[in-house]
Amino acid sequence: MEYLLKPMSEQEFLLKLKTERDYFLNLRAEQIINATLGWHGGKIGKYRFEVNVLTKRSDLGIDFGKIFKLCVWDSAKGMANGCVAHYDKGWDIKPFKELEPYVSQILRRYN
Repeated sequence: MEYLLKPMSEQEFLLKLKTERDYFLNLRAEQIINATLGWHGGKIGKYRFEVNVLTKRSDLGIDFGKIFKLCVWDSAKGMANGCVAHYDKGWDIKPFKELEPYVSQILRRYN
């Protein structure tokens, strides 16, 4: 359909299609690799999170569970500037009081 809206040669159109297809294939492959390696992410309220989950419980996990890496950040500020909780085999940044219900939801789901 886009081919009809913007004038471009057939060669330009095929190149654009190939580029878009390659992008989506690479994105899907990355998602599969991340899931296989135990990386998951999502959004709860105004916060985003990424979590690395082991296949079985560990002494390094949160509450001796499966989660051994967790980062929660404010969506509006981004991961680098808005990190509000961080666990990497131990709490680097403990969640503040208002964030605890969100972290509890993540723990229930993945731990």
